[in-house]
Amino acid sequence: MKKQTFLLNILHSIKNKEVSRSEINNLIERAQNYACTYLKYRYKNLHKVFLAEDVTLDELAIEAIAPLFERDGNGMFVKLKSAFENWKPPIETEEKAQFFLNRMVAKSVEKYVSELLRDSDPFFSKILDSVNYQIEKQGYKKKQILGTIYIIENEDQKRISCLPDNQFINDLPSDFFQEMNSIIPKLLNHIKADTDYEAAIPLNALILRIKKMSASNFSFSDRVEFASGVNLDSMLNEALRNTVEKLRGSYSDNGKLSSAEICGIEKAIRNIAVDIKDGGINPGLHKYFLEQFPLLTFNDYENKYQNIFEYLFKFLKKEIVDQIKEGI
Repeated sequence: MKKQTFLLNILHSIKNKEVSRSEINNLIERAQNYACTYLKYRYKNLHKVFLAEDVTLDELAIEAIAPLFERDGNGMFVKLKSAFENWKPPIETEEKAQFFLNRMVAKSVEKYVSELLRDSDPFFSKILDSVNYQIEKQGYKKKQILGTIYIIENEDQKRISCLPDNQFINDLPSDFFQEMNSIIPKLLNHIKADTDYEAAIPLNALILRIKKMSASNFSFSDRVEFASGVNLDSMLNEALRNTVEKLRGSYSDNGKLSSAEICGIEKAIRNIAVDIKDGGINPGLHKYFLEQFPLLTFNDYENKYQNIFEYLFKFLKKEIVDQIKEGI
């Protein structure tokens, strides 16, 4: 096998179901390395979401690319095989094969990030739903370009050179983000009239920027908007207050937990609330708990506290969602 066609040959082997274990291992290693780089530089400001003390970037990268290597009942790598067969123009060189793999990895990582943020961050989830509503209502489209989901004006848009990135969105004046029903047209018009970028908006970057803005007087759609004076801090504080009351009422008043246990769990819940505001919680929920009880083992946590702590976390997220609904 010639070195300059090594990756191309692996992809052809997958297509023909003749791939060896060593070839698959090589492909996974390449995909993981690119996923690590992508996570590190594309989402460098979201370390709290991605990295718990016992979760490495390599492990997150493996989780992100795992769907690419799922097999069907016949042992075929269905996603890679289908994408390779349908890629236009056909992949005929090692350079194009590397481009194909990078794009597939980037797409998988973007999907993983969106799901991670949606699961860990109720605010991100709510804003994403609202943006998706505006995209559909106003006739815009979403398109995967170079692994990133962009909002575009129409599906026929083919140019992909010089696309806006996360930093571009973060550097824009706050005036662009005042009302949900005007954000997308304002941004696209600005990009076309005042920049050299293509008319496209990176979706996840937009959601994260909107979240940074005050919720006061902010329209989540043309039908509902936050009441004046309501902001993310007050919503989180109210949700946190209700969760702490639940903790004390359910586990302290009846003596199920000691005062020291109640105090430690309350601190852990408060730390979760802070991280939700800043971008999302760590994947390892137990870390928040064990940080307050350093003498406990993970087995202690699992056996005695896990159900309680996970219940309170779910209660907190529900309270946040309820606060969002009450504030609009």
